[in-house]
Amino acid sequence: MTSPSVMIIAGDISGDVHASGVVRELWSDFPEMNIWGIGGPKMQAEGFSALLPFEPFNRMGFLEVISHLPFFLSAKKLVIDEMKSRRPDCLILVDYPGFNMPVMKAAHSLGIPVLWYIAPMVWAWKRKRAEVLGKLATHIACIFPFEVQYFTPFTSSVSFVGNPLMESVSKISGKKDSLDEGEIDLAIVPGSRAQEVKKMLPEMISAYWILKECYPRVKARVSRCGPVSEQFYRDAIRGTDANLFDGNLRELLRRSDLALVTSGTATLETALEGVPMVIAYRTSMVTYHIFKRLLRIPHIGLPNIIAGERIVPECIQEKSDAEQMAAELQGYIENPETYRSTLSRLSGLRDLLGSKKPSREVSDIAGEIIRRSVAGR
Repeated sequence: MTSPSVMIIAGDISGDVHASGVVRELWSDFPEMNIWGIGGPKMQAEGFSALLPFEPFNRMGFLEVISHLPFFLSAKKLVIDEMKSRRPDCLILVDYPGFNMPVMKAAHSLGIPVLWYIAPMVWAWKRKRAEVLGKLATHIACIFPFEVQYFTPFTSSVSFVGNPLMESVSKISGKKDSLDEGEIDLAIVPGSRAQEVKKMLPEMISAYWILKECYPRVKARVSRCGPVSEQFYRDAIRGTDANLFDGNLRELLRRSDLALVTSGTATLETALEGVPMVIAYRTSMVTYHIFKRLLRIPHIGLPNIIAGERIVPECIQEKSDAEQMAAELQGYIENPETYRSTLSRLSGLRDLLGSKKPSREVSDIAGEIIRRSVAGR
């Protein structure tokens, strides 16, 4: 078989992390493969060749994207031109639907097979996308079991491949079943995007300080990742006894009893590590009101969405002030039964997500597509 060419587009930090495992598995199956596209440091560490710097892609929210529209239009043109010129045997699109949907349409018109990994959240909003993906994608790889039903009316080439966060989840052991005694370790996770951290971290630190006035035994560590300077974090925690944590988020969570987390993938990581949390989120008023009109589900936190009920508190927009976040955290400390029942319900999420290894599953699906493509040259 001639050397296959595989193009991958992963435009945000979580996509880079999850796609890196797929890159690694593909190399083991196709050692002579040429693998390239849009991806970050994790993918590049596995031998991926990036067309453009990664950081400018990592934007979130309508205003943030619109303010960088010239970059995105230029990047999309480059990606499509490269795809036309190099004609990959398989295009793997990882989440990032605002950018990846038009790329998929271009690939389909060129006869290039598309594997979509981490499907758009059609169950939350923009359900028309399910029909578009069903018609244009060669295969749709879902990371939540309930997602498959939204695509089956339009295609049979859809499957649940497991959740990528389950690949590195540890066995929950040694966790407290109450916070009655001893030091309480609080993880503060303000996000990975610059605008998230700048909006959420100062208020989260204020919430911690309010909580600490009532419970001096609470100690906080702040997860630091992403493009925001260390000095911003230092300024945010100045005057408090909170510490910065530069290591892997999972490592921090395994040491924590409670967490205050900005909505996103980190909330599911926190849940899978068995840490009761408060989910918080704040964005621009324009973005918030647009999302509020479009959203079709009652929750925004992944643990609550997957469970189909509120298992952890959410402090959203005007309710994401320091006092409200502190009050929700206090509820875990003052009510041992709330803490214990939350631990139990978080543990149940592991059963819902199963034990499949998505990097292997997606690589196997891609392998079938690649072999058909190469054979048809």
